[in-house]
Amino acid sequence: MPRNRQQIPKAEREAVLIDSAWELFAAQGYKGTSLAEVGRSAGVAANAVRWYFPTKDDLFAAALDRLFLRERERVEADPALGGDPRRQLVAFLVDLEAHRGLHREAYDRMGESPAVAGAYSRLQEWLEGRLLAAVANRLPEGADIAPVADVAHVLFEGLLVSTRKLDRPTEELVDLLMEALAAVAAAR
Repeated sequence: MPRNRQQIPKAEREAVLIDSAWELFAAQGYKGTSLAEVGRSAGVAANAVRWYFPTKDDLFAAALDRLFLRERERVEADPALGGDPRRQLVAFLVDLEAHRGLHREAYDRMGESPAVAGAYSRLQEWLEGRLLAAVANRLPEGADIAPVADVAHVLFEGLLVSTRKLDRPTEELVDLLMEALAAVAAAR
């Protein structure tokens, strides 16, 4: 006999909602997706979606967190990348290019939604951490990394949310960024 919804653990029900939401957000964008559509896609009533995620922003943040976590785990576990922070960073950014529109929508929602701001800041922290790890061996002893982190933050925001087609491959942009940041840190 199939289990009824009450027998399904809450985490499983949330996961189904997040997966359904992610598919809709990826296909239709944040603005084009409603909680009612997510509920229909997941096979639950629209009001039930609000029981798990009180606002659309809460659901959007959970979907973004799921995407970022899955992608981060994938690049960190990929033996072809060999734990190299630069290669992990490039692989992560290349894979996220397809979702640039959602990054833009997340960036626009951050000011109004603490949940979306939290999800996006977790992404930024990981990106900055990978970049700083990749640049670390190029920095002089005792270099102040705070300005490097600030510049990296601004540049990643631009790279993730820009609608402009990139003139160079992502790998080349990351290398250019690393060289520039190392030069700035060395000059201080």
